Amino acid sequence: MTGDDETLLLLSAYVDGALSPGEVLAMERRLAAEPDLRAQAERLRGLSGAVRATLAEVPAPESLRARIVQTIGFADPEPRRARLGSWPALAATLVAGIAVGASLGGVVPLGTAEAPSRPADAVLAGHLRGLAAPQPFDIASSDGHVVKPWFNGRTIIAPDAPDLSERGYPLVGGRIDIVDGKPVPTLVYRHDRHVISVTVVPATGDAPAGEERRDGTFIERWSAGDLTYWAVSDLNARDLRSFVALYRDRTARPK
Repeated sequence: MTGDDETLLLLSAYVDGALSPGEVLAMERRLAAEPDLRAQAERLRGLSGAVRATLAEVPAPESLRARIVQTIGFADPEPRRARLGSWPALAATLVAGIAVGASLGGVVPLGTAEAPSRPADAVLAGHLRGLAAPQPFDIASSDGHVVKPWFNGRTIIAPDAPDLSERGYPLVGGRIDIVDGKPVPTLVYRHDRHVISVTVVPATGDAPAGEERRDGTFIERWSAGDLTYWAVSDLNARDLRSFVALYRDRTARPK
């Protein structure tokens, strides 16, 4: 494999969010120093976005799914119950249930795969799952131009992802969480050793903006246009409010 071939493979994996955090940082340093490589990355992002958009517009017909199901003898799982294929998967699910249930004060009882009953519960559960994972993100990047388009085709929302590192709140990546049974984008920031999750969902107007505290974790909620934002962290309330004010200022649309 030539050096150019290896670079192209790494660049493709970078655009798809498939590199490790260390590889992401190394690639972003190269992009900052090599204009030609940066232009190639933009072309790959455009191609990837076009492919996702095209595939999203042509869903497979239900008749095709029915034929596949009939051929392989697959049966859908019972509604709202997890399919577990092995004892390791079962053990992982039980551990996650214990951890999340304890953190939510019993909102998610042990032994059930029921979704949390309130959006705030689901948002908090996603944040806690991120903290329990090896890394709190699915894609690692401090570049909002990488994180924002990564959500295209994965969720119906691709939120702005400003890097606020100059104010002490660097962007470190993004992940997919589940709220109301739907995949939604979550941006991940850090402040010192604290993780801040910003989950973005379609606005429903069912609750006013405000602050909530759950066992040492603060949740800030606000709406802008047709979107509702949830910022979750174990930061103290003052620092989280400062982050929210800064994020809202950077993402505000010009009037």
